[in-house]
Amino acid sequence: MEQAFPLSVMLTVRDVAKSVAFYRDKLGFTLAECWPDEKAPMWASMRLDRQAIMLGAQMSAEQAAQMMAGDAGAAAYMATLAKELEKNKRGVGIVTYVMVPDVDAYHAAVTKRGLANLPAPKSQFYGLREFGLEDLDGFRFLFYTPIQMASCQSCGMPLQDAEPGQMYCQYCTDEKGHLRPYEQVLEGTTVGYFMQMQNLPRLAAEKAAREHLAKLPAWKSRGK
Repeated sequence: MEQAFPLSVMLTVRDVAKSVAFYRDKLGFTLAECWPDEKAPMWASMRLDRQAIMLGAQMSAEQAAQMMAGDAGAAAYMATLAKELEKNKRGVGIVTYVMVPDVDAYHAAVTKRGLANLPAPKSQFYGLREFGLEDLDGFRFLFYTPIQMASCQSCGMPLQDAEPGQMYCQYCTDEKGHLRPYEQVLEGTTVGYFMQMQNLPRLAAEKAAREHLAKLPAWKSRGK
């Protein structure tokens, strides 16, 4: 059996051959498999490192049902999917993340291959540097590379020896690595930093801690 891939998605496209060319020639994927052949593919599997994006041909409801002839349940299911696709825009509400070793180098490469007006890669507070694009059918992708953060996105303290993509320090996470509740982080910041290190009295320390945390990505939505 073929080895599983960390990312494996199936997209229904208008023209498989054109999509194969786009993913191969513009995005740097390789064609691993196709059916029935490369000249007139109805299905193809494109690979980038150990990530797979499969492309399947759009069919009418009648064609989809015919493929499942003899299996009434499967035929009805496939016909329903085909009708839904005809009525709706592809990929609405879905963004597929694809990891690359160096997102800036990858951005430069796809730009050189002719993809113009792409947004520049941007470092995000959640530990990824990324940029987005759409394929020929409007499916949305974010290509990214995990990056090392300089400071905790919860309390602001320096992150030393942090793993790429790590957002929070050891004081802001529990034993499973999950972000602690706001009140716990607030208490730690109030006592550990503003009272012990800044010598502020309790009320002033808590006020300062709330104002400080409100500026950080993990807690911005809470306000002061």
